[in-house]
Amino acid sequence: MGSCFAQEIRRALTSRQIACVPSYRYISFDPTQAIVDELPRQEHMNFYNTFTVRLQVEQMLGLWDQAHDDWWQVKKRAPWGPICFQDPYRRGNFAKSPQVLREVIESINGEMRVGFDAATAFIFTFGMTEVFINKSSGKAAAQKPLYRGGGGMQETTLHVSGFQENYANVMATVDMVRQHKPDAPIILTVSPVALARTFQDMDVVTASTEGKSVLRAVLGQVCRERDNVHYLPSFELVTYRGLARSYREDLRHVKKSVVEEIVEQFFNAYFSPSASSRGN
Repeated sequence: MGSCFAQEIRRALTSRQIACVPSYRYISFDPTQAIVDELPRQEHMNFYNTFTVRLQVEQMLGLWDQAHDDWWQVKKRAPWGPICFQDPYRRGNFAKSPQVLREVIESINGEMRVGFDAATAFIFTFGMTEVFINKSSGKAAAQKPLYRGGGGMQETTLHVSGFQENYANVMATVDMVRQHKPDAPIILTVSPVALARTFQDMDVVTASTEGKSVLRAVLGQVCRERDNVHYLPSFELVTYRGLARSYREDLRHVKKSVVEEIVEQFFNAYFSPSASSRGN
């Protein structure tokens, strides 16, 4: 679970016959009444920061219940017309009505819990420290305002999070996993995908570097304080190679060949020769 780099890791693991969950393709929805991220084209959901990852784990475990009226009404072109109801906490989820949206949310929660229960190891990727807080609930929204024609401009406020907040989020996430899966290895990593933009009064390179540095320090501390929690140095393996060697033409997203190398190193470090597609 995590940012777009988590999707790259998922693809690389899947190509090695490692079963990855949640199986988002099993989420039930009618495409004439709801839009669920990029399903069915891409089996992935992005959660870019420690706040949204923690919230997803809390929600799937039943520790936080999203209120029935916790949605944004927006105008957006959709198969059913221009009026949409948006889930603030999952990227790109829109529905024809609050009832349909609630059904989609429950289906996502259910599939995530199925995946959680089936998992024997966990990988979390964190990408940024800039978050947008939903004023009505105090929870972090899944995306920046107006993403894909959605809301959030009036409903959220920018928050630049620091070490202590992110540390608390990651520790809470690790401890929630531990309560249900005491022996499962947990892998933490910082996404090497740079910010495309910043909402702070500074240039994007500076903002991106600061955010990644905070997250890197957080994950190092968590790994020192919790047993069987490991750091995968994807950020270092990408950035130390240099922009030209590691990144695609946009200088943000990582080349597929580099992702494959990272996963190969991950395999060499953590998987036994008998690793199979089930139970690993």
